[in-house]
Amino acid sequence: MAKVETNKAILSKALYLSQIEEEFTLTRINSRFELASDYFGNSHSKKDTKLTPVELGFIRRVKNHVIKEGIPEKFSTKFYYPNDIQYVDVKPYPEGTIIENIVEIDINEAYWRTAFLLNVINLKLYIEGSKKKGKISKIGRLVPLGALAKKKDIYEFVGHRLRKHTPERSKLTENIWYSICKRVADLMNEAKQLANEDFYLYWVDGIYVKNSPELIKKIKNLFTEYNYEVKTKENLQIEYYDGRAVVEDMNNGNKRPFFISKNQKKPSYFTDKELKATAKKYSKYGVMDDLNEDDI
Repeated sequence: MAKVETNKAILSKALYLSQIEEEFTLTRINSRFELASDYFGNSHSKKDTKLTPVELGFIRRVKNHVIKEGIPEKFSTKFYYPNDIQYVDVKPYPEGTIIENIVEIDINEAYWRTAFLLNVINLKLYIEGSKKKGKISKIGRLVPLGALAKKKDIYEFVGHRLRKHTPERSKLTENIWYSICKRVADLMNEAKQLANEDFYLYWVDGIYVKNSPELIKKIKNLFTEYNYEVKTKENLQIEYYDGRAVVEDMNNGNKRPFFISKNQKKPSYFTDKELKATAKKYSKYGVMDDLNEDDI
């Protein structure tokens, strides 16, 4: 029986095995790790245990809906990749800069709402997953969407060498997830342009701007025009230091650090031609005969 360990413990074991030249296989599935070796046996990092049985059943139904309704084929004309999506944008300031009187404008259930607006999920699933219904948590909504872009990296240490296998990707469904992320990121960038000099940062689905009633109204109207609901939080300040922009809620002293990411090398992905061929192959007809739940 495989042991349940932390990611850190598994990576430490893998490093030790490579140092003593013992063979092993290390697998990374999104943010989780699995280790297989004769020396240590098998172990894996813990799956998210916050999901309830109701949420697990809901996640399966979302996956089944995406496949049965031929949703991947509807996303086979335009393809996006992680580097096409600007999840975060921070206006640069010198270290030590403190900016007061900031307001956060946040889109409610941004990814879940976008999945509905892009017809990835139907109205019944959307309402059931909405926080207004109260049975599905935020992570319960994100897991079935994020799983559409599941990625598995396999590293094998054999014969004194560490070899990385070709990543196993969710060719059929990953573009659906990236399309959802791209829509939200583009909307945040549009809000940023609207704020102009009064913009400070945005992070995924929340934008931080100068507390100006006129500007807040404009950004709220923008989000409303795209059929989103928003909430705001006032009396915030931003302090820049150590490569971070730390937002402090002056009402209660809570601080939230936003790490400014560095540019990374663009990874290799499937070509548009490969993805389009896969989406057409696994269209609405006969797809369940060829795929199982692990494929997505």
